[in-house]
Amino acid sequence: MEEQAKCTKYNSIGKHADALLLLLFFAFAAAILFRVQIESTGYLSPDSVAYLGLAQNLLDGHGFYVLNTETNSRQYFSTWPVGYPVLIFILSKTSGLSVFWASKALNLLFLGSGFLLLRKLCRAYAFILASVFGAYTFIEVYSFTWSEAPFLIGVLLLAYLTNKSLQKPEAYFYAGYIFLLCLLLFLVRYVGAFSFGVPGLLCLYFLYKRHSKTGILYGVVTLLLTILAGLYLYNNYRLSGYTTGFDRLAAPTESISDFLQMLAQGLSNEFFIIRKYRSASQPDYLFYATALLQIAVLVYLYASIKPTGSFTGKLGKNSFALCCFAIAGLYFVAILILRQLSHFDDLDYRLLSPVIFLVLIGLVYTLVTLSDDMQGAKCAKYVVLCFFVLSLLLNLPKEFLLAQLKHLI
Repeated sequence: MEEQAKCTKYNSIGKHADALLLLLFFAFAAAILFRVQIESTGYLSPDSVAYLGLAQNLLDGHGFYVLNTETNSRQYFSTWPVGYPVLIFILSKTSGLSVFWASKALNLLFLGSGFLLLRKLCRAYAFILASVFGAYTFIEVYSFTWSEAPFLIGVLLLAYLTNKSLQKPEAYFYAGYIFLLCLLLFLVRYVGAFSFGVPGLLCLYFLYKRHSKTGILYGVVTLLLTILAGLYLYNNYRLSGYTTGFDRLAAPTESISDFLQMLAQGLSNEFFIIRKYRSASQPDYLFYATALLQIAVLVYLYASIKPTGSFTGKLGKNSFALCCFAIAGLYFVAILILRQLSHFDDLDYRLLSPVIFLVLIGLVYTLVTLSDDMQGAKCAKYVVLCFFVLSLLLNLPKEFLLAQLKHLI
C-alpha cells in the first residue's frame, strides 16, 4: 500500500499529470490510426480476417456459422473463441462503423481503458507508466485486429485484482471480479485458460494463511471456471467436430533443439524495445542504433539508481509488481507447454506480448513509486518516458513520412 500512497500524490508537474496522460493517449491513438491508414493491408492478418468475418456474419444474421470457402458450406466458428469478434460486432452494431473500423476503434477503447487503469495505479506518474505502450510490440498489437489487444488489458487487470485480493482477504467480492475476468480471458483467447491458475493459487495461499472462507471461495471459482470452459469446448466439439476448430495435435512439432532456438530468438528479440531484429541481406543500421541506445539507457538507469540500493529493495516489496511477474510467469509456462504439444505460430512478439507487457509494467511501476527525493530517481523516470516516446515515433511509417518530406522540399 505504501507505493500506491506515494503515487496518489502529485509530482513536480502537479496538476498537469492527467493532461499529460490524455495527451499521450491522443498521440498513441493518432499514431495507430495513421499506421492503419498508410499500411496497404490495414494491419490485417489471416486471424484478423477470421475475426472480422464472424463479426460481419453476426451483422448479417447468420449467427456463429461462417462460410467455408473451400466447401461452400457453413460451419461453426470454433478455431478461435468468439469473445473478440462478438465485441467487434457489438461496437459495429451500436456505432454504425464497418467491422474493420469497429475493430480499430475497439482497440483504442481497450488502450484507453489501460491508460485509466494505470492512472488508478499511479495517478502522479501514470503518463510514464502508459508510455510503455510505445514499445514496438504493443504498437503492433494495437494496430492489428488481434485478440491480444483486449487480452493485454485483461492480464493487467488480473494482476491489479490479484494484488487487491491479497491485500484484503476478507473482501470476497474480488473473487467475483476475478471469476468474470478469467472467464472473459478464456473467451478472448483459448490460452486465457491459464488464468484459472490464479484463483487456484489464491485458494492454496489463503488456505495456508488460514483464511479458510476466502480459500474455499477461490477454490469454487477455479472449479466453476474449469466446468464452464469444459462446457464451451464440448459445445465446440458437438457443433464442429473439434474442440478448437481442427486437430491441433496432428502437425508434427519441432525437435527440442529447434524449439529452444526459436524460444531463444523470440526472447532475445523481445529484449529490444524499439525495433526487432530481422535477418536480411543488408545490415539493419536502425536496429543497431536503437539497440545501442537501449543499452545506454539501461546503463544510465543502473548507474543512477544503483548507488541508493533502493530499486531492488522496492522491487522485492512491491506487491503489484510481484503479481505482474507471477502472472507473466504463469502465462509463459502455459504457452511453452501448449507450443510443445501443438505446432501453431512461432514464439514471436505476438505470443510473448503478455509476458513482456507485465514485466515492463512491473519494472516501470516500481521505478515511478520511488521517491523523487532519492538520488537519480526523478531523472530516471523521465529518461524512461523519453525512451518509450522515441520508440513510438520511430515506429511511425518512416518511408512514407520521408517521401512526403521530400515531396514538400
